[in-house]
Amino acid sequence: MHRALTAAQAEAIWTWNRRLAACFGRQDLEERCQTVNMLLADASSSPRISLHDGRPHLHYSATGADAATHIPAVTAAGLAYVVCSAGAERLGRCARHDFGLAFVDTSRNGRRAYCSVRCANNDAVARHRERHHGDTRTSTERKTRRT
Repeated sequence: MHRALTAAQAEAIWTWNRRLAACFGRQDLEERCQTVNMLLADASSSPRISLHDGRPHLHYSATGADAATHIPAVTAAGLAYVVCSAGAERLGRCARHDFGLAFVDTSRNGRRAYCSVRCANNDAVARHRERHHGDTRTSTERKTRRT
């Protein structure tokens, strides 16, 4: 069921989003754990097992909780899970110059530096163009100029 957010709920989620940002990128493990722990405490999550669809799974907020309550509970628990199960270094920031989008590295070796393959390719093209005399024209533009 989709529900519209009230202005107060939208502001609460936006504020929460800005707090989540502090968990991503290179940082000391203790600092990251403290940040995630503060989020967990503030989310006031009470995980419990639900069987509403016939299979046991976790719910992190009360049934019927509004989005401004549900989103913090789920995202704080998700960050804690990644830190404890996959590794804190998996909470990365895109290496593309002036981009910095947050992502969870789900690659096998945990060495992903970009939020997506597209971003990695765009960054590689930009670096290639910089190396070649700062020529930022596309290949089509260069061909057109030659003819």
